[in-house]
Amino acid sequence: MKSAGTIQKNTEKRASHDVLFSLCENAADRLILLVLLGSVLLFILWPIACIALRSLRGADGGVSFAMFGTVLRQYGESLRNSVFVGVFTAVLSTILSFVPLNAMFLSGILEKLDEGSLRSARDLGASGGAILRDIVLPLIRPATLVCLLLSFVRSLADFGTPIIIGGRFSTLAADIYLQVVGYSDLEKSSAMNMFLLIPSIVFFFVYRALMRRSDRLTEGSRTAQTELGLLLPHCGAMGWGMIALSTVFFVMIVLQYGCVFLSGFLKSTKGVCSFTLQYWDQLWRIGSSTMLRSVEYALIVSIAGTVFAMLFAYYMDRRRIIGRSLFDCLATLPYMLPGTCFGIGYILAFNHAPLKLTGTALIVLANMLFKQLPTSTKICTASLALLPEVQERSARDLGAGRLAVLRDVVFPALRPAFLSCFVYNFTSSMTTAGSIIFLIDAKRQLAVFKLFDAVYQGDYALASLIASVITVIVLLVEGLAFLITRKGENRRVSRT
Repeated sequence: MKSAGTIQKNTEKRASHDVLFSLCENAADRLILLVLLGSVLLFILWPIACIALRSLRGADGGVSFAMFGTVLRQYGESLRNSVFVGVFTAVLSTILSFVPLNAMFLSGILEKLDEGSLRSARDLGASGGAILRDIVLPLIRPATLVCLLLSFVRSLADFGTPIIIGGRFSTLAADIYLQVVGYSDLEKSSAMNMFLLIPSIVFFFVYRALMRRSDRLTEGSRTAQTELGLLLPHCGAMGWGMIALSTVFFVMIVLQYGCVFLSGFLKSTKGVCSFTLQYWDQLWRIGSSTMLRSVEYALIVSIAGTVFAMLFAYYMDRRRIIGRSLFDCLATLPYMLPGTCFGIGYILAFNHAPLKLTGTALIVLANMLFKQLPTSTKICTASLALLPEVQERSARDLGAGRLAVLRDVVFPALRPAFLSCFVYNFTSSMTTAGSIIFLIDAKRQLAVFKLFDAVYQGDYALASLIASVITVIVLLVEGLAFLITRKGENRRVSRT
């Protein structure tokens, strides 16, 4: 048998080891938090501040507002055009590009409706049309206003659509691009960006207020879900109108992507179209390495951005961090910022020692990651809401450290969110243009910019083929994520 002294020494050794491990874990936990908060300040707040400061720089180096007057005189028409596009979303492809996001947003709001009110109205004899008109639409009105607001802001600063098909219809975002690329006038481009940045920030706070109101209106019980019979054909003229609009949208989407896909395989000779594969050789000559680089960057951003979003959402949601509301606000802001504004901000912020990142892949990856951070964070936060805090407290009571809880309790619960964030980040990274167009050099071309080059040169067949390849890659990744999710759901069902 071991002596009492030996047992006491072993106990003291284990205790000292536990204390040392706890200290290391707490230090690692604080380090993760500092990295998260420092990254938000460095890669979001600092670029925005640089744009604001640069726009106020006068010819003598002092503070001056003269550049704003110059911008209004020279680019007043472009500003009016930008507002026109923002209000009416004049370009059809712009409308179509925002509809899916708005639909996904509204579907999430609809899932939070109080089914008790809807069921009571049904029991009292209200028709489907009356329920839709008098209960559902008023409850989701703030969310609908949010969708309109987001569509306006994103259309206001849209870069890709106007620069490709706008022709002489110039917008402020396109003129900003020409100022940077053609004249390297960062002062004027910064002042031009302020005309997009200020409305975006104002609308951002309106957006947060509307979201809080929407959350209050749609809070309800989601237990015992049943079929309420609110099928659109049963909702009268309003329901049939929605069906008609949905049908038109579906047909236009099919035509849009179908035409893009077919154009890459068709050759017109004297008005006669024939099938051809000649553009494939051209694609592989000029774009194979570019396409691989786009996929590589997208994978890096998808993994790193998703992990960052998961950690950030957890620390903001479950930890009592000082200034949590401020950092949460900063992390959401890039969604509302114009892409050109975010890109120029990175040029101004990271073009000098000791943070000289221009001309490197790191600045492109960082820009993609933080531009997409708001949506990724919201996805993770929504998943965290489904995880009861009592599970984390129970693990802590049983002796698990903070990182152990994060690894063994939180991350497994966020597995579906990880896939959703991964797909979103990958898709956005493959198609983003406005925010990184100023950060890409000749050595690091991406597929979306090869598409732009083909359009400028009038080679629409090659541009269509590049767009088709990008679309297929994105669909393959989304399909793989769907299969993984479906397999996980089937596994859980079989266990139960």
